[in-house]
Amino acid sequence: MFTKAKRTDTFIKLGIVGPSGSGKTFSALRLARGLVGPTGRIAVIDTENGSAKLYSDLTEFDHCDLVSHKYTEFIEAVKEAEKAGYDAAIIDSLSHLWQGILDEKAAIDRRGGNSYANWTEPTKHLNEVIQTILQAKIHVICCLRSKAEYVMETNAKGKEVPKKVGTAPIFRENLEYEFSTVLEIGMDHQCTPSKDRTGLFVDKTFRIDEGTGQQIAGWLSGSQPANRLRAADNEETTRFLNLIHEAESKDALSKIGLKIKESTLPESQKDIIRNVYRERSNSLAAV
Repeated sequence: MFTKAKRTDTFIKLGIVGPSGSGKTFSALRLARGLVGPTGRIAVIDTENGSAKLYSDLTEFDHCDLVSHKYTEFIEAVKEAEKAGYDAAIIDSLSHLWQGILDEKAAIDRRGGNSYANWTEPTKHLNEVIQTILQAKIHVICCLRSKAEYVMETNAKGKEVPKKVGTAPIFRENLEYEFSTVLEIGMDHQCTPSKDRTGLFVDKTFRIDEGTGQQIAGWLSGSQPANRLRAADNEETTRFLNLIHEAESKDALSKIGLKIKESTLPESQKDIIRNVYRERSNSLAAV
């Protein structure tokens, strides 16, 4: 039986790709907060030895560690996040799944047989994880490491210096086909889309923040068209969020709070800023 198709029935499956140190975890958390709103629940599935906990002052989230990186761990974690009623899950990083699949293939090869045929089971297991992610009734943001290379670049003094850049994600080829949107982030923390079915970010270069997630949420709800926020509002929101993160004292944060109150930003934007403000305030109080 056919029913009318609506985006409100779907959940975003998004990839953030970048080299180590480019800010994938930081960006994923900010995007997730904007996507699910100030009170939405975020789960982080961490394969990086608990490194996501370093951002516990950025926004509220629940955390679990994956130790062995076996495909079954990823499946169980995503299903548990869905069952527990989280609004979004962040997998940081999905590249460790690929390493686990490669280790499985290597173990099979050591037992002998045809190397090509030995891919049957590992490929099946990899696809099981991907399908679990795609079918989950929650938003899923997957961080992926990219292979790091160095290129020579001329700096402001006219001197040739090496610059770290990312290339292809450390994963099976053509992974981008599985996601609705893939954002590639560089060492300067600027990102560009390599795929974007939402149409929100095509031909744009920007920093991922809460506003990015809010735009996606609006697109999914159908209540907002692409590029629904005025550019000025987006810029002012980003400026306030950066000021909050950079504040080094309660007094400095209070002054920012007054400016937020006096601003003419829409309440939806102020709600995002206030949530980050409260968390930064709590963090400073604990120092």
